[in-house]
Amino acid sequence: MLYQSRANGFTLIELIMVIVVLGALSLFVAPSFSSKTSFDTLSFHQELKTAIRFAHKLSIASQCEVQVSLAANSYALFYPDVTCNPPDAFGANPVNHPVMSGGYAGNAPSGVTITSFGNFFFTASGAPNSSGTITINPGGRQIVINALTGFVQ
Repeated sequence: MLYQSRANGFTLIELIMVIVVLGALSLFVAPSFSSKTSFDTLSFHQELKTAIRFAHKLSIASQCEVQVSLAANSYALFYPDVTCNPPDAFGANPVNHPVMSGGYAGNAPSGVTITSFGNFFFTASGAPNSSGTITINPGGRQIVINALTGFVQ
């Protein structure tokens, strides 16, 4: 007796298995795409940490203080207004962004906020005049400034 094979389509079991696998994937993958806030928080955390590290390195390289000015939803970097060592005042002399035109500053995306210990500056040796923890919310991501070395982690 000769058996003929049918290669015309999928069996019912194969179709059900595909539906089950797609359903399981949708349970785990879909929720991560529904909220953009977690991605915004992470990207702003990395952006702010990079800016603070740049201020730290720039203060050492230029032998002049560099201020990190923090607000609830923005940041900016400044040189002293008139003189370095000791600095007179900050706010009128922005640090130029190394890649983009204009001052080195940034705004938090909608729904993302900064909680910090206030404005601070790095001395010519790289040490911060004050230190602590900066928290980016929602999510509670933290940036820690080391009091002795100015190391940003």
